[in-house]
Amino acid sequence: MKCKTLLLLSLVALALIPSPEDAGAAEKSAKLTTVRIGYVSRSILDMPFIIARDRGYFREEGLEPELIFIKAAQTIPAMLAGGIDFGTATGTAITAALSGIDVRVVFAMSDKPSFDLIALPSITNLQQMRGKKLGITAFGALAETLAREIFLANKLPQEQVTFIPLGTSDVLYVALKAGTIDATMLQIPQTFLAIDEGFRKLASGADFYRAVQGGLTTTKAITSERPELVTKTIRATQRALRLIRNDKKFAIEFIRGPYLDLGKDRDRHADRVYDAALQYYLQTGTVDEKLQREMIAVAAQRVKPKELPPPERVFDFSFAQKVADTMK
Repeated sequence: MKCKTLLLLSLVALALIPSPEDAGAAEKSAKLTTVRIGYVSRSILDMPFIIARDRGYFREEGLEPELIFIKAAQTIPAMLAGGIDFGTATGTAITAALSGIDVRVVFAMSDKPSFDLIALPSITNLQQMRGKKLGITAFGALAETLAREIFLANKLPQEQVTFIPLGTSDVLYVALKAGTIDATMLQIPQTFLAIDEGFRKLASGADFYRAVQGGLTTTKAITSERPELVTKTIRATQRALRLIRNDKKFAIEFIRGPYLDLGKDRDRHADRVYDAALQYYLQTGTVDEKLQREMIAVAAQRVKPKELPPPERVFDFSFAQKVADTMK
């Protein structure tokens, strides 16, 4: 009996010893560095981060990704508190940098804003926005800047429009449909859905203002103290973008999935969303100094800093350029 008991215990002990494969996997997992990204929309501009996570590109860079859906206005406080490493609200980061906060835009997803000004069917032109309520994600966000540039170009006094910050981008379309607001700035795919449902497109943001939309922002501390984290995060993102460009079948199947809000007719919208996305994504993840200075000047109209900071105080595309050069 004693011998049988000893044999049984030996077998149990052997069963608990991990195989070389399991041990190797555990060791590899233990070495992964957590990277937390606060993304602010379920649009084509944040889609690459989800794909990079699901396809394992972050893990192949030695990173364990945590993607957190948050309000644009929360990205800067979250980064400063160490809650996230990166944010995707580039407009918010530029405003913060002009306010003296030490953050940088390190990757540009697009230099052509995908926001359109969408209004209730009863509003047929921009001049009818006088006295109306416009929903935005947050003050200082790109959607607000674009709306103000549209009104300025059309000689519509901005003080005659009430700007209402509502938080995350998915809330804006809901508020428009509920009649809580009269108009809002929507992105693809919500722009397609809204127009199909009878809402009116008053203007396209890209026609009035060229700007970085989407991408990655982080603190100066991270670029200085953890440069490899920045490089690896950008490289994983660029691999996802390359997959989207080169594998249309995969990309469209992903678009049909639960990530983007395509309404009931997903098959009809998926191809439209894919074709539109390819027009927006930048190849290198960088923009020229001229555009950087233009964005700083526009943001300064609202922030009113004592003096305009140089581009390197707001942008740092050295990491993105390095990744782009190695992926050619």
